[in-house]
Amino acid sequence: MSENSKVNGTKKEDKIQWLGIDGVLCLLYVIEAAFIGYSLIHNDDFVVGQVVPYGIAGVTVLIFFRYIIQVLSFSSSAKKR
Repeated sequence: MSENSKVNGTKKEDKIQWLGIDGVLCLLYVIEAAFIGYSLIHNDDFVVGQVVPYGIAGVTVLIFFRYIIQVLSFSSSAKKR
């Protein structure tokens, strides 16, 4: 593969697949935004005050743990070499 195709992102794996996970994540974002917007408009305090903050905190913790696991696995594989 040439250097030019790596820079421009023309590799087949780099393209967005709207019918795959990329499309599902975009659709999920729209659904969540509509749900939170509906809750804000109709003053649903449970969703706005409990579900959204705890959901965001939970997702942040999961992403952090996944990052720590990747860093530790990378460092352990580097030590083996």
